[in-house]
Amino acid sequence: MDEFVKIIDLEDGSYIVADEITIDNTKYVYLNNEKDLMDFCIRKVTIDDNQEYLIGLDNKSEFDKALQVFVNKHKQELETY
Repeated sequence: MDEFVKIIDLEDGSYIVADEITIDNTKYVYLNNEKDLMDFCIRKVTIDDNQEYLIGLDNKSEFDKALQVFVNKHKQELETY
């Protein structure tokens, strides 16, 4: 099975989509900077006029929740680092 890498361009560079997880009916996109994989960010998807857009999270609490779900899902992989 061929796998592909999805790249998203943001204002400050190109990011690799590490994962997409839906939490409470909101889709979160987890991104690593293409040039610096330690540069990690989380965005959420909003839909406007049937187009999907990535926007920042509302607050630290939302970030913490989204990050915890990601860490729980990828616990084994993260333990190897």
